[in-house]
Amino acid sequence: MDHTLKDTDRAALIEQYDETAEQLLQVALSDGHFSGRDGVGWPGGSEPTLEALGQRAQLIATIHEGIPTRREQRLADAHARYEQARPAYHQANRLYLRLQADFCQQGEGDERDFLQLYQEVYLQALGRDDPIELDEGEKALVQLRVARVPLSHAHAVAEKIGASEGEDARWQHPYTVEWDDVQRAGSLRQLLTSIAESVVDFLAAGELLAIRYNTFSNFIWLGISCWKAITDVELALAQSGADPNDELDKSVLLGKSMLLQFMQAHLEDPAQIKPREYWYGQEYSYLTRDLIDLSRSIVKEANDLRLGPVDLPPLLGGDIKGRFLEYGNVGKTQELSTWGRRKRLLRWAMLFRRTGKRKMHLLQSNVEEKERLRRAWEQNREWAHESLDIFGIEVDIRIDPLFAPIAEDLALGSGKHKILFLPTHQSVFDHPVMNYVLNDENFMRALGWGEPTPCTILARSQLTAMGSLTVFGRTFTPIGFTPEEVDRMMEEADGHVVMSRSADTGSPTRRFAKLLDERPGVVYPAGTTSSYALQCLPMQHGLFAHLPPDLVLIPLAFRGIHSLWPKCPKGNLHIRPGRVEVVVGPPILGQTTLLPRKRALRTQLEPATLFQAVHIADLYNPAPST
Repeated sequence: MDHTLKDTDRAALIEQYDETAEQLLQVALSDGHFSGRDGVGWPGGSEPTLEALGQRAQLIATIHEGIPTRREQRLADAHARYEQARPAYHQANRLYLRLQADFCQQGEGDERDFLQLYQEVYLQALGRDDPIELDEGEKALVQLRVARVPLSHAHAVAEKIGASEGEDARWQHPYTVEWDDVQRAGSLRQLLTSIAESVVDFLAAGELLAIRYNTFSNFIWLGISCWKAITDVELALAQSGADPNDELDKSVLLGKSMLLQFMQAHLEDPAQIKPREYWYGQEYSYLTRDLIDLSRSIVKEANDLRLGPVDLPPLLGGDIKGRFLEYGNVGKTQELSTWGRRKRLLRWAMLFRRTGKRKMHLLQSNVEEKERLRRAWEQNREWAHESLDIFGIEVDIRIDPLFAPIAEDLALGSGKHKILFLPTHQSVFDHPVMNYVLNDENFMRALGWGEPTPCTILARSQLTAMGSLTVFGRTFTPIGFTPEEVDRMMEEADGHVVMSRSADTGSPTRRFAKLLDERPGVVYPAGTTSSYALQCLPMQHGLFAHLPPDLVLIPLAFRGIHSLWPKCPKGNLHIRPGRVEVVVGPPILGQTTLLPRKRALRTQLEPATLFQAVHIADLYNPAPST
């Protein structure tokens, strides 16, 4: 990602930087970082004095010191609400399935009629006043527009849509539903309202967890860590009396520019259909990667030049403890030598080449589609197993206890449901791990599959381009196939849908949604891999707008996978053996959870945020690390 400052007006940049710093300082004041101190302000100016730079460093250090505790407190509260609402939500889904079956058996209508009736009370529940109270610090963040109130988007839109007129006689029909040790009785309206309220309770709790995680992990903790590194280096440089035009000074200025880009991304309204700078996909991920790389490099350079010592913030150095961090029983297990990594990468490239040749041969064999997909799926399974073996990666699968009863209620193995898997996306290794999981016997047994079932994957184009080399206009790759050839294999042999990076994503997404009628699907809804272990990116809610409501969505979290092949630094090949634990969440009903297909609700912001919360809750350990 290009972050050059050739066309940047330095004076305008510094002015914007100072204005933004003052805004953030006022938010920190509201959050109690400077309790008992009066007259706290940002000492701005294009040529700050040494005293002013020292004051800046002290202000940022104070905020930096207070963030981990505040983050843990907010996330602990949100996680408790999430866990409290979770059982009732899944019970509501089970009630929905049984009530729907009774409704259809009694001749009251079909599943579509039932869904329409449910969505009427769902809209009413979405329009309610939300009981979640924000503290003063969070209110300041909402006012700054880097956070939002849970359900605020759905609440506003539901009020505009309003309830339908007239009273359907079916609302008053009595029902008694029993399963396990549970019995629920009431009119259709009462029972559907109960379901909708439980769903909205979970949406609100999920949004609170995701918003707080986005605010205090993805934005504040990362932002203040990089800001501290840049500010400390600027102070050390000024104290040294070095030439202000040297390369380190330019890097500090570049860091300020990148911090402003980072801020701008978080200021954008995520409810927009196509946010321009919002932190979806590659561009934001590259920005955070480059910001981390720059922060680490300038601290190292300052220390190498003996300007310091300048301490690297713990988050950037991977030396953090506390709650809602990665689990300690997963991740890297050993370090490899340079030659050890090169040998494994060479073996992996040869595996890609062999697999590619087999795919090309399969394309030329002209077998019928069903047989081609079966053979391609088998090749993908072999590729996944060999890939994991080459790098010494163990995969354990843990299926949530709630999975089995919901799968039984759904008759998930009957083949009548459209199934969509939603895995986390923190590493290049996600793809072989996902292929491994989909072919695992225990996983297939939980789904009710008697044999491996080919899935369609919504994938970005040119996934292998990062290893390509262009010489005299020709592209060479270590795997022997161009990125375009790999895209063709994925489309024509595997039956996947390849999405161009530059084109409008609507058409391939609709094509992918249509393929769900034929076979299960996999989509990585974060859109890109994470820059650091605690970066859990929001779901691309535009994707959910194209999904049919009669979906069964199954979230999966890959614990510990980021440390096996970190995205930082740029071009990193520091690959390590390790252990990944895949957490398979309970099936989620699209019918109860996706917002009604109304134009004003087409962004599906709240369900997308809920799925991010499910990933967050499964990825990170709420207990203190040791």
